Amino acid sequence: MAGADEPGTARREVFALLERVDTVDEFFGRLADDVRWTLFGKHPLAGSYRGREEFVPATIGKVRPLLDGGLRFRIRGLYGGGAVTVAEMDGVATAKDGVPYDPFYVWVCRFEGETIVEVNAYIDSAAVNDILERLSPE
Repeated sequence: MAGADEPGTARREVFALLERVDTVDEFFGRLADDVRWTLFGKHPLAGSYRGREEFVPATIGKVRPLLDGGLRFRIRGLYGGGAVTVAEMDGVATAKDGVPYDPFYVWVCRFEGETIVEVNAYIDSAAVNDILERLSPE
């Protein structure tokens, strides 16, 4: 049984969706339609987004086309209990030019039931800036 400082099995299963390229989108399907996602950092994707339909295209939708074979996450740790789970993760991907894309992430996720309603996300700004500067058509 999970203690107060660690997520339960159902919560761990939600984050496990991020570990495979073919199930990453299922994780983002767990976001509330009106999710509040704040992406911190000093890069062009940083900002506050309201709703899955705004967040996904403005962030993942800009990076995913620059990758060869998609993006998955390596979970370093999951922490918290109750409504909040904190995930420490590494991105696992290769950019279209063959360079590894492996930023470090920390997501602080607030749940209502098994739906994610709010995320404060921190990402390796240098990795984001690097791939966007090298490969983004914008």
